Amino acid sequence: MSDERLHWDDLRLLLAADRAGSLSGAARDLAVDPTTASRRMKGLERSLGLSLFVRTHGAVRLTDEGRRLLAHAQRIEQEERAFRITAQTLKEAPHGTVRLSAPPTLARCMICPAVATLRARAPDLCLEVETEPANVRLECWEADIAVRLGAPTDLSDTLLVRRLGLADYAVFEPETPSRDPGWIAYPERFRHVPEAAFVEGELAGRAPVLRSNDPMAMALAVARGAGRAVLPVALAGIVPGVVQAGAPVLSREIWGIRHRETGQTSAVRTVHEWLIGLFDGAR
Repeated sequence: MSDERLHWDDLRLLLAADRAGSLSGAARDLAVDPTTASRRMKGLERSLGLSLFVRTHGAVRLTDEGRRLLAHAQRIEQEERAFRITAQTLKEAPHGTVRLSAPPTLARCMICPAVATLRARAPDLCLEVETEPANVRLECWEADIAVRLGAPTDLSDTLLVRRLGLADYAVFEPETPSRDPGWIAYPERFRHVPEAAFVEGELAGRAPVLRSNDPMAMALAVARGAGRAVLPVALAGIVPGVVQAGAPVLSREIWGIRHRETGQTSAVRTVHEWLIGLFDGAR
């Protein structure tokens, strides 16, 4: 026997010859012409160094050697069918754990509160949410999906990127505002971030009441009457004691990043599609 690798399509010749009993019937079963079927039969015999087929006047049957190998081909056919059925099942019913990295505010206010809708769609999925402020490195497999505020720029061609939606930001005040409310601002190192830049513009050089990089902490300070802040609109229904003062003042893009290798698996794809609907329909 040669070292040439066997192909499943060649092993199907045994099955087709046994079932059809004729060269034309075997060719039809394989979706090729009889000349191609005959050539492939001879090639398989040459590769194995065995006589597998007896051809007489258009009829074809298996030799004793071919019939002994037939059982193996039948088992391979069964395994292929089982493989396809399992793959289809996984596609229709995704399962397993999907690791998601997201900014704390999006995780607390939008993603985690909506997990019930993901469970209704895919009950066998487990969503693992990481809320570390620093961006994870998908290239190092630290997450399956990363959700980021703002268009990502530090990406490689091994990743899939898509805009998921928009997050609106508005000014929030205490339910019972003070006569001269101050501003709760973001740390100065975040001046480049749109919501931080808006507040700095309102401060016009004055000192804020508080600086924090945690929107939830800022919202709690607003609720206790410390001042006003620019926060995600999604916080409105989460933190009691704060009210939105007017229409949103800005919007930030929400982006999703996936591995190119695993981004098309049924589990990751299901979560990604759920995120698209979640963020796109949140406005």
